[in-house]
Amino acid sequence: MRITELLESNDFNDLAFIKHTADGREIDFDIPEDLIFFMHDDDDTYRKQLHPIITKCIDLISANRKTNHSFFEPAVKNSYYAYIKKFPIRELPDELESSMVSDICKKIHDDVCKHISSGKYED
Repeated sequence: MRITELLESNDFNDLAFIKHTADGREIDFDIPEDLIFFMHDDDDTYRKQLHPIITKCIDLISANRKTNHSFFEPAVKNSYYAYIKKFPIRELPDELESSMVSDICKKIHDDVCKHISSGKYED
């Protein structure tokens, strides 16, 4: 994963993650995938953004209530701001498109629900 390479690299060079096209420079990695990895791997982001929502989902599912992928929207947006601050690649947009935010939320929600049903989050 690209973010792993960034975290392990001593010398950050955004050119390694950018490709040149006829239209200019474009990002050469999957932003949603990297953001999800970042949300799980960065201690502060996980603790402040993702963990509280996972806990909420666990509580709701335990009470036989429904969860919704939109619960994760604030966490995704706030995590993205931390992501672009930590990795200042100029081609990264200042904000994610709403469709991308929704897709990321659905992916995280589906993963969390699978992990809850499989007992991953049990003590």
